Amino acid sequence: MKKKQLLSALLAGVMAVTLTACGGNSASTEGSATSAASGSASATSGSTASTSSMASASASSVAETPVDGGQIIIGDQTQSNGDIYPYWSNNISDSSVNKLTSGYDTIVVDKNGKFVVDPQVVKDKTDTKNEDGSITTTYKLQEDLKWSNGEGITAKDYVFRYLFFSSPQLVEMGASDNTEGSKLVGFADFNSGKSKVFKGVRLLGDYEFSVTINKDYLPNYYQDALAAASAGYMKGWLPEGYDIKDDGKGAYFTKDLDAKALKKHVNDYRMNMTAYSGPYMKEKYDETSNTYTLVKNPNYKGNYEGQKPHIDTVIYKFVQTETQMDELATGGVDILLHMGEANEINSGMDLVDKGTHGYVDYPRNGYGRILFVCDRGPTQYAEVRRAIAYLIDRNEFAKTFTGGHGSVVNGYYGTAQWMVEEREDEIGKLNQYSFSVDKAVEELEKAGFTLGKDGKEYKSGLRYKKLDDGKLMPLTINWCSSENNPVSDLLATKLANSEDVKKAGMEIKQRVVTFNELIENYEQSKPNDFNMYNLGIGFNVLYDPEQAYKVDGPSNKNKINDDELAKLAKGLNLVDPSKEDEYLDKFVAFQKRWNELLPDIPLYSNQYYDFFNNKLKGYEGIKDAIWDITSQLNYCWVQE
Repeated sequence: MKKKQLLSALLAGVMAVTLTACGGNSASTEGSATSAASGSASATSGSTASTSSMASASASSVAETPVDGGQIIIGDQTQSNGDIYPYWSNNISDSSVNKLTSGYDTIVVDKNGKFVVDPQVVKDKTDTKNEDGSITTTYKLQEDLKWSNGEGITAKDYVFRYLFFSSPQLVEMGASDNTEGSKLVGFADFNSGKSKVFKGVRLLGDYEFSVTINKDYLPNYYQDALAAASAGYMKGWLPEGYDIKDDGKGAYFTKDLDAKALKKHVNDYRMNMTAYSGPYMKEKYDETSNTYTLVKNPNYKGNYEGQKPHIDTVIYKFVQTETQMDELATGGVDILLHMGEANEINSGMDLVDKGTHGYVDYPRNGYGRILFVCDRGPTQYAEVRRAIAYLIDRNEFAKTFTGGHGSVVNGYYGTAQWMVEEREDEIGKLNQYSFSVDKAVEELEKAGFTLGKDGKEYKSGLRYKKLDDGKLMPLTINWCSSENNPVSDLLATKLANSEDVKKAGMEIKQRVVTFNELIENYEQSKPNDFNMYNLGIGFNVLYDPEQAYKVDGPSNKNKINDDELAKLAKGLNLVDPSKEDEYLDKFVAFQKRWNELLPDIPLYSNQYYDFFNNKLKGYEGIKDAIWDITSQLNYCWVQE
């Protein structure tokens, strides 16, 4: 059992998922988008093949001595946008760069998927249970931490991140998430603007601070991780004149945050950051080619094991699905990440057979999906969402796209998650929405789409529903998809343009945009009427769906306001870590409600393959979705 070995190494304070261009790399809001589910049969055979490959690669790397220097080029099929900070957008490529340039979390995930205190960061950590049931974690920091620009990192940097990224003004400045300290005492009052003091965050000295976990979130199955803290560079995010103080009742800004006055400064800084805490720092970003250039951070102490990077320069670039394998073969890229489509896997294995490249594979901690926006048009009705699920043969879709390297899941989970394995029988009983036009029509009739264009009983053509105001709503779904995306192409054939959809009386209108435009629409950065998207999802190490399904919450991208689902999501982790069966019962209950409401349609969850040039050494340390390239790269080196 892989208990608590869940997902990517983003900890507290970031979105629960990451996003990907679900298609080329079969990609994650893994946001990212991230951050997701998988199929079982192919995962087993894939893992077996991977073990053999990794063993031989490991033997050769162990015999060699790491050397410093060199450059690698990483190819990612998810189009980046230059915005690496997760509070605005969170696709997988930008998120990966964020992880490569961020570090010094107080609690991290180690190679075995366990939460550990980072000794490079924390000198001392104490936990105190308070009389009201809350728990206070106090950190004393190492005093030699530095930002990439040479400035010292202090307790104030950690406190700043809680205050700034929990503030109500953050959303007013364009962010989509301001829930950094949502599990802490005083968050609700601070986040709503009722209080300028964050009671649960204390600044106790230059190198000492504390956070107090709200009793409403205790006990908690992931209790070890709830107090994880990250640093933020206040001098970059805010102009001169701002400071943080604590008079004994909680930390606060000495000057009010004025969203209107700060908006330009904040948004300029997030696109042009000047201080980093991770192994690398951003040297530049090319908007034309969607390419990051990263160089070593000279002031990085190392990860929790003290490991510093060997490779001098990392190029992280967007690759087109049509040319990516040629780029890998000719040296245009050294690594291709998250290969999940049948043709690309086969092409990659051809290079492996030639002896010029290696690979690792691991179950995807996410899934490719159709995402519904549930507050508009026909998709506001669960019956319509279920009808669409019945109108696509997902097993055939998954087999066609992954070539047998993936399968279908029926809930908000990934096969990398131990909970699914432990409750395999119950999860297996979830509605699989097997293809059936008759069942689709039955759901549509339940939703009230029983009329024709003339308002009379439906006979043929497009269905309509009579609303309370007497107007007729057409059964038209507005679908936003990204360009050059094989999943979109397959969906157009298997669903949108199929005779079965027409037969059911439905119309799915597709609009093709760039991936970055899709993310803007998904994030509701500008008004739009799209109610269906296809993209991927990846889960983070701390499986916590609360914010994703919180009624009217900023991270509720499905815009689904269901009190029961929100309650189940919030209560999922409120279990003593020793009570595994109780936790699993809650996990299943949440999945059942999710499966009934179907805010997403999971299309496939696949085995991911990373293919790399043989000049890259040490990469075989990746064995699952927890410890990915952003963690393993510290241990890699280039040998020409």
